[in-house]
Amino acid sequence: MPSIIIASDKSNSGKTMVRSVVSSYLKSKGISVSAIPALHGLSPSDRESLELPGVEVVSGLDAIDANATSDKDIGKISDVISNNSSGKMLVSESNSTDMSHNRKLAEASNSKILLVADSIDRAEKIRGELGESLAGIIYNNIPRHRMDSVRSGSGGGVLSVIPENRHMISSTVDQYVKHLKGKYIYESDKKNELVLNVLIGGIVLDWSVLYYESQKDVLALIRGDRPDLQLGALQAGGNVKGIVLTKGIEPIEYVTYEAKKLQIPLILVECNTHETADKISGIVSKSKFDHADKLESCLSHFKANLSQRDVDKAMDLNTL
Repeated sequence: MPSIIIASDKSNSGKTMVRSVVSSYLKSKGISVSAIPALHGLSPSDRESLELPGVEVVSGLDAIDANATSDKDIGKISDVISNNSSGKMLVSESNSTDMSHNRKLAEASNSKILLVADSIDRAEKIRGELGESLAGIIYNNIPRHRMDSVRSGSGGGVLSVIPENRHMISSTVDQYVKHLKGKYIYESDKKNELVLNVLIGGIVLDWSVLYYESQKDVLALIRGDRPDLQLGALQAGGNVKGIVLTKGIEPIEYVTYEAKKLQIPLILVECNTHETADKISGIVSKSKFDHADKLESCLSHFKANLSQRDVDKAMDLNTL
């Protein structure tokens, strides 16, 4: 069966996301898939979040190691790849940004490289370096206004173009709590849902319910002594995933009662609203590919923008 190595010439390019998306896509086509994810630096809970139903994670090799540069090391990794690509499509993830290393590994293991890139210039340069080892290219994190130019300006073999995606820089309610060093007044399962927007409750000229209904998957940031805005957030039709109460002021009993009824977490922080808002911006750099909703969002973009001909050719799907 074919073996694909996901690689890029830069870190934080989206290789883990692409591995998960490609594996999920192949599973949806009824193809048996196994994977070698790059698990270095991930906590046990992060590892669990990246496990895909029906995709076997290959044991005996945590990652294709960037430091494994000798012929002996490459041979060892190649053996693991070869032994696990029999009877299943194997999708591996390389943590090496050295394209020469990745090409050697691909040649030794009879694999093809699926390149993750964010610009045409970088991709075309690497295309020449990889030669016949290149299966195709997936462009990731492309600004929406550049989507058409990337599709039309690339030299072929582009499987899909994935646009900039708010899900990929999002965090869960619980991750916000930890980042802000807050404490729960009320905690529910919604703490594990993603926050896509943060709305600050201050001078809201409209009815506050309309304000909190204006965006999806909201974390509301409200002074602890503003029960009117807190109740407006609670009544926003499920858009609000959690409410952060500032200045260390606990909510009135009725707000807590309504939050429990709707199962919307209430979080208390000691800082004032402006200080808390400043801290929130720092959570973007901590965001990881660690949530099923992120996979679902990226998979939908992958499918919406894919070239079926290039996907079939890159993964030899016509022969499976």
